[in-house]
Amino acid sequence: MTPRPDEQARTELRDLVAKASKHRDAEHERTETDFWRAIDALQDRYHGAQQDVADALGVKRNQILRQTKRYRSAEEPATD
Repeated sequence: MTPRPDEQARTELRDLVAKASKHRDAEHERTETDFWRAIDALQDRYHGAQQDVADALGVKRNQILRQTKRYRSAEEPATD
């Protein structure tokens, strides 16, 4: 049986887990952003492409619109 850790070892472990979790969240957000920006470009390829994209993803066109708008607005500066 391994020895019980001291408080310093537990603190270091918690910090490492928090760092790994933060990295995972950042990569997930980056991946989602890349995905929806690519979908945004694809839906303009031809008339009716938005419906074809929605069918391929198994979602409604409205969800495509909401997600592409959400991730598109992340790159464009807000105009007041």
